[in-house]
Amino acid sequence: MYKRQQLLLCWVVIFTVINLTFGLSQKIRNAGIVDVLWGFSFCAVTIFFTLTGDGDETRRIFLAVATSLWSGRLGIYLLMRWRALHPIEDKRYAELRQKWGTNANLYMFGMFHWQGALIMIFSPIFAVPTWNSNIGMNLVEWIGLAIVAIAIVGESIADWQLARFKKQSSNEVCQSGFWKYSRHPNYFFQWIAWMGFFLFALGSGGWWTFYCPLLMLFLLVKVFGIPANEKHNLESKGEAYKRYQQTTSSFIPWPRSTKTT
Repeated sequence: MYKRQQLLLCWVVIFTVINLTFGLSQKIRNAGIVDVLWGFSFCAVTIFFTLTGDGDETRRIFLAVATSLWSGRLGIYLLMRWRALHPIEDKRYAELRQKWGTNANLYMFGMFHWQGALIMIFSPIFAVPTWNSNIGMNLVEWIGLAIVAIAIVGESIADWQLARFKKQSSNEVCQSGFWKYSRHPNYFFQWIAWMGFFLFALGSGGWWTFYCPLLMLFLLVKVFGIPANEKHNLESKGEAYKRYQQTTSSFIPWPRSTKTT
C-alpha cells in the first residue's frame, strides 16, 4: 500500500472510531471511556501499519510486539481503572461537564476529536519503520527497542507501586519506590518509551518524527499530564502534597531535596 494511502486510511479509521466512542460515552454517560481508547490506540495503529506496510517483515513484527506490549499494558491499566469507577465518571470529566453547562455535549465532542487528532499526529512514528525494506535491523533500532523495554518495565513498576500504596493508605502521599524520586515517574517512563520509538523510526530514516517525543513531553508536562494530576493531588492531599512538591522532582527521577519553605 502506498504511504499516503496507508496514512489516510488510518486517519479515516481513527476519525470513525472516535465518533463511535463518543456515541458510546453519551449512551453510558461516562466520557472516561476515551482514556481507554487512548491507551489502546497506538497498539491498534501499529498493528494496522504492520499489516499494510510493505517493508521488511521482521522489522514490522518487532515494532508490533513492542508497541502492543507498551500500549496494550497502558490500555488494560486504564480499562481496569475506568471499570472500577463506572458508572461514576472520572472527576476530571465531571468537572468539565459542570463547567461547560448546557454546552457540555458539544465541547465534549470537540475534546474527543482533539484526542483523535493527536493520535493522527503521532501515528507516523509507527508507520515509518513499516516502509523500510532493508533486511536486518541496525544498532539504532536495537537501542530504540531496548529503551522501549526499559520504559515498559519502569512504567509498570511505577503503576504497581502506586496501586499498592493506595490500597494501604488512599489519603496520604506515595513516596516509596520510584515515587520517592519523582512525583510522576509513570509519565516519565511513558515519555521514555516515545524516545525509544523515535530511535526505532530514526533507524528507518524517520528523523522528522522527532516532533513526536517533543510534543508528548510538552503535553505531559504542560497540558494534560502533570498539571491536572498536581491540581487534583493538591485538592485532595493539601499540605502533605505541598511538602512533597518542595522535596521531590516533578518529572525526571532525581535525588530528593532536604530544603523546604
